[in-house]
Amino acid sequence: MAGIEKVLKVQVSSITSSFRHPFVMIGRLPTYEMPPPSTIYGHLCGVLGEWFDPSDLEFAYTFTHLGIGEDVELAQVLETSSGKKDKNLGNLPKNVEGSLNPQRRQFLLKPTMTLYLRGEYKMLELLKSQFMSPYFAYLLGRSQDLAICHAAEFIELFYTDRAFFSHTILPWHLRQYVTVGEPVHMPQFIDYERLREPIFGRYLQITDKPLRIFGEGLEEDIISRSEFTNLLVDRSEEKTFLGRDLYRGVWFHPVKGMKARCM
Repeated sequence: MAGIEKVLKVQVSSITSSFRHPFVMIGRLPTYEMPPPSTIYGHLCGVLGEWFDPSDLEFAYTFTHLGIGEDVELAQVLETSSGKKDKNLGNLPKNVEGSLNPQRRQFLLKPTMTLYLRGEYKMLELLKSQFMSPYFAYLLGRSQDLAICHAAEFIELFYTDRAFFSHTILPWHLRQYVTVGEPVHMPQFIDYERLREPIFGRYLQITDKPLRIFGEGLEEDIISRSEFTNLLVDRSEEKTFLGRDLYRGVWFHPVKGMKARCM
């Protein structure tokens, strides 16, 4: 039907999550406030139980949490030893030795995510069934961030010129057209052919202050309508701003990951 998109909507929650900045390895380890696109691909791989070619698959999400906490964890740093015999080891050669390195790590408290997936119907059908019975332990972040998938269902999104966006990421090219949001530099995907090198991209992060598009040019948070005339919205969530009702906007991004030739 014209003007309607059928997508997979997944509802997820967890007690904690942490999305580490890839280049910060020692000291205080900060977290992104929202999942990087590379995390979404890893999330789907964990559900399916294997690397897969994400061609033609797109994602969008809303992500909220109750605050940022900080914990101290111990990293065990290992390095090559002399290889000489050690009396404490029964005269066996000592090949490695290690030390404990305390680190402060940030985490997000009680995060919730609504994930939208758009693509080939067969792939979405497979993901729908796997989300309710994932191949690996279901995670939202690191290996200790166990999560729950509450629902995975097909819904219809509708096209309009009125919407609000919050607690999500938008393409960076929209920066010049809007008056809210903040820049964020996130991994788009992890290149396993190059020793897990992160490939970065810039995004516009919308948090508590929403991006409001009224379709009238009055008191809204955009300075040009050129990019906002054909918006997808989820009609299950509606909010009122300045006496006007808006549905939640959903902006899709490509899922990037291992191509078929790499599998």
